[in-house]
Amino acid sequence: MTSRRPVTYTTDGVVVRVIDLGEADRIITLVTPVHGLIRGVAKASRKPGSKLGGHLDLLRHVSVSVRETRTLHGLSQVSTVNGFRGLRDDLDRFSRASYISEMAERFSVEGGANQPLFRLLVQVLGSLEKAVNPEMVTRYFEMRLLQLSGFAPELSRCVETGVELDPADHLYSPDRGGLVSSEARPVGESALLPASLNTIKLLRFLARTDAGHADEMKVGEDENRQLSRILRAQVHHVLDRGLQSEAFMDEVRARPGNARL
Repeated sequence: MTSRRPVTYTTDGVVVRVIDLGEADRIITLVTPVHGLIRGVAKASRKPGSKLGGHLDLLRHVSVSVRETRTLHGLSQVSTVNGFRGLRDDLDRFSRASYISEMAERFSVEGGANQPLFRLLVQVLGSLEKAVNPEMVTRYFEMRLLQLSGFAPELSRCVETGVELDPADHLYSPDRGGLVSSEARPVGESALLPASLNTIKLLRFLARTDAGHADEMKVGEDENRQLSRILRAQVHHVLDRGLQSEAFMDEVRARPGNARL
């Protein structure tokens, strides 16, 4: 019986995780449009003068040659498509981009093509570089990712009764994946979040807009807090876990002034 020859191909990808391996290598995780999540070894990429090391940094859009193996693939012949340099000299933008890339990683699977997710990731990382309102660009990514993954929040009808919601303050259930009428609080439901009328309008706007218009949104502090809690809680429910990058992003956001790297 002859063994199958290794398959080698070239793909675009965004570097979403970098782990040192041994004295000179790195394990690189990429989100790609056709091959899904790819984990590979970049040999000697930490050595001075390495042709790979400068390209395979976190949050870079690259073109890379992949040699498939049974375990970690081999990565070589890398070039940078977009280094997203604007994310690297601003700690707030970098922390948000790290959060966004971790979400993209968690919603991706090995061998599972997802071109819409890849396009969304590249688009939003580019938007974050020059965003006037990076908070809303982050919220836009959360909403759009949920939509693309088949977990779009129900924002028109009560998920408890099925009745169309009146314009009013209501509640949000991450477990049910949508709004609950303030008059139909489910028995035993403990994870309900407040959703004011303005917050509901903003959720609906995020569900149908693009990153550019999201960046132009002017949102009050209370609505922003509710938006963040609702969308994060929904992401957590879908993934059945939180994200490691959240603490870093929240810490940076809490610092006074503009945080620069």
